[in-house]
Amino acid sequence: MKAFIHRYRLTWFWGYFSLLTYELLLKNPWVVLGEKIASDPPLDTSSVPASALLHTSSFSVLGFLFCYAFNHQTAAKKVRYSLWLVAYCGVTEILQFCVPNRWPSGEDILFNVVGLIAGTFIFYQPWRLPAESQDEIPLGVTP
Repeated sequence: MKAFIHRYRLTWFWGYFSLLTYELLLKNPWVVLGEKIASDPPLDTSSVPASALLHTSSFSVLGFLFCYAFNHQTAAKKVRYSLWLVAYCGVTEILQFCVPNRWPSGEDILFNVVGLIAGTFIFYQPWRLPAESQDEIPLGVTP
């Protein structure tokens, strides 16, 4: 199972990237979960805490998958791709000008970037033991 997940790491990243983009540009993002939920959403996404939670968690998954998919790249490429992801955070918010009932927010861009950083932090897990003292290969290391 681990080999299957590792083999398709780019597919996981691009699939989630596409789904997140689609959801961010919907008139009512709750429609992804069904019409009943869309008509009576469980969270008021216009409130700052709910928006912060949704954006930070969504983009932390993206940051984690990004690190997993591109961990084998050189440091220069990782930095370049990371800058593209930060730009993506802003572009998706700007594109919301074109979507009815959606509006761009500078706070959301900040929450998106914080989410990317959190996902990266979780992937590299600075609190865990060094790789030499572990029996199995760490998640971020490609065999």
